Amino acid sequence: MAIRGRTPKPSLLKKLEGNPGRRRNEREPQPTGPIQKPDFVTGEAEREWDRAIGAMPDGLYTSADGPVLAVYCVAWVLFRNALAQVAREGMTAVGSQGQKLPHPGLAIAAKQAEIILRAADRLGMSPSARSRLTLGELPADGGKFGDLFGGAPLRLVTSNEPKGSSRSSKG
Repeated sequence: MAIRGRTPKPSLLKKLEGNPGRRRNEREPQPTGPIQKPDFVTGEAEREWDRAIGAMPDGLYTSADGPVLAVYCVAWVLFRNALAQVAREGMTAVGSQGQKLPHPGLAIAAKQAEIILRAADRLGMSPSARSRLTLGELPADGGKFGDLFGGAPLRLVTSNEPKGSSRSSKG
C-alpha cells in the first residue's frame, strides 16, 4: 500500500519557516536522546559515521536517527568494497559459458549507491535536503530559533535567487 500525496513537512521545519500554512501537528513525536553508534558499525563504517556526525550541526541527529545513519555507513562500505573489487578485476566477468558479463560488483555498487542517496537525503546530507536552511549568525540570546537543533545557528532561505541577492541571505 502506497501513501499518496506529498510527504508531510516536519513540524521543526515548519517552525523554522514561520509556519506559512498555519498548519501544525501538536502531537508530532519529537525524538530525544543523543545518537548512539550501534556495535556493528566498525572499521571503515565507523570512520564514515564519525565523518558524517562531524559534518553536521551539533545536536541535529538524535537517537531516532541512529538506524538510518548506520544503514548509510554500512552501505558506504559495501559500495567502496564493490568498486575496489571491480577496479582489481575489471568491468567484466566471464559467465558459465565463457561469455563476457558485467562484473557483479557493478550491480552491488549501484544498489548501495541508491541506498546511500536515499539515507543521505533523509539525514539532510544532500544539497537538496539542505537547500532551505543555511547556517548563519544569531543574536546573542539565540533568537527565536535558538533552541532548535541543539542551539546550532540556522537561518531559513526563502528564495532561489543567486546567493547574496535575496533578503534572507543578507542577514
